[in-house]
Amino acid sequence: MRSIIGSGRSDSHLLGLTMQDLTIQVLGAMFCRVIIPRSEVRSFKLGSVVSLKSASITQAPAKEIALLSHIPNASSNIAEKACSSGLRAIHEAEMSVRYEDCGFAVGAGVDLMSGASAEINDGALRDPITKKSMAELSDEKARELGFSRDDYDLYALESFTRAKKHLEHYWDANYLTQIYVPGKGLSPHIDQNVTYREVTAESMAKMRKISGCEITTFTSASKLGDGCGALTLASPGSAKKRHRSPLAKILGYAEHAEKESKDFICAPVGAVQEALEIAKLPLSKIGSFWINEAFPSPPFYFMRTLNIPWEIVNPWGGAIAFGHPLGATGAILCVNAICQARKEGKKYVVVSVCNAIGEATAMVFEIM
Repeated sequence: MRSIIGSGRSDSHLLGLTMQDLTIQVLGAMFCRVIIPRSEVRSFKLGSVVSLKSASITQAPAKEIALLSHIPNASSNIAEKACSSGLRAIHEAEMSVRYEDCGFAVGAGVDLMSGASAEINDGALRDPITKKSMAELSDEKARELGFSRDDYDLYALESFTRAKKHLEHYWDANYLTQIYVPGKGLSPHIDQNVTYREVTAESMAKMRKISGCEITTFTSASKLGDGCGALTLASPGSAKKRHRSPLAKILGYAEHAEKESKDFICAPVGAVQEALEIAKLPLSKIGSFWINEAFPSPPFYFMRTLNIPWEIVNPWGGAIAFGHPLGATGAILCVNAICQARKEGKKYVVVSVCNAIGEATAMVFEIM
């Protein structure tokens, strides 16, 4: 289950919530769908980045959320791995099931960038080694690799086009939940970032470049975001005992590191290759790849290097259109990937998220 993705700014439909509020509502919606005794959830792992620096955080926020979500027996902790935090949290929950005898576990990611100060958001998007923003690093590496402003604009336009085309699918398949915000009522039932942006080739050409960049504009980069996504994981025995039919099976997970900070845009290639090796699957078996659109360069480089057709990379759009709530994105992409694969009859899907500093993670799913 996931929430909508708010804009990450003062006009976000999720503005005013804390990370605890949002996560509790998403978990509540998920447990209405996944009918299991909550007392049997023995592990809760939560990815987050900017929200960890908010005023609402005191002691042990993951355990606080677990208790208020009525999973009191869950050993709970935070996973912090920059943009890969949500995917890392799901992996940690998976490890609890595989190796710690947890019958049920939850892996989730959450971030509310609208609730963070400009200084916190800037710090989360700035490389501590070079002192450059992630946009500047991406722009620099993209130019080294031969990508142009036209390439970036083309990719961004396609991301918006795909996202708008498939907006309702998450809702129709019951993967998307509305969120109650005090004083505002229920959030929209579709992602707001896509709905208010009418992007055209003409508007792309006029868009201002990000400071320090030569090809990256505010439209071709991912946007700030608010959001939460979560997966319930189970051992085969526990799922069978509770008569739960699995949506998917995790076949492999890998983390890959490059040498320089700017090489984060190349790192998904290594992460995906290593995860597929663990899963014992060739590239040719994968029905779709969800390579996070922090910028156009990671999916572009991924497609070019591994000769992957664009049709199966981020087929329903990504963070350029929807927004990129840093700690939540990995979990949200897993929800999106499973939803798309089940609707379109894909057998295997891959999710990969690049992260500072020069790293990426990847997870392989078999759709059941």
